[in-house]
Amino acid sequence: MTSSAPPPDQPAGPLPENTPLAPPPMAAPGPASAVRPGMVTGAGVVMITVGALITLFGLLFLLVAGVIGGFASGSFANDVDFQMPGLSGSMIGAAVGFVIVFALLILAVGILDIVAGINVLGGRSWARIVGIVVAAILGLFALGSLGGDTGGVLVSLVWLGANVFIIWALATSGSWFAARGR
Repeated sequence: MTSSAPPPDQPAGPLPENTPLAPPPMAAPGPASAVRPGMVTGAGVVMITVGALITLFGLLFLLVAGVIGGFASGSFANDVDFQMPGLSGSMIGAAVGFVIVFALLILAVGILDIVAGINVLGGRSWARIVGIVVAAILGLFALGSLGGDTGGVLVSLVWLGANVFIIWALATSGSWFAARGR
């Protein structure tokens, strides 16, 4: 019992000369620069996380300043129990002003880190530079706080490691940012 039909993988008749036997290979999804490197994604996510934590600390400092200012200027300040030798109302006001300025600086750095992290994920070159600079400054602060107690050293090492990772990831992925041209 023989069949005159060709096997399923063979053409039924003669093929024209320009007909390919196999379909053309699939093209790549796009240029190589369109795929964001994992290092850039990781750096952007870490920048957003670090920025959110810094922003929370800034809000905490603002809350503390508000509580101290409220105690110093309210009826509680006139109580005998709250009176501290050598600490007048103007000194408390100056301390509250200092804490507020410090809190606003911390908030600005945190918000800058969040905005830069979001724009690093979008491939913006300016965000890469801002991310490297902010991570270097925060890394220096973390390095300076390594001399504390055991818990403080551990937190400082994690903080320093996160900032070193951000610097390394953004510094080594400059070609991707350059190819994006933004």
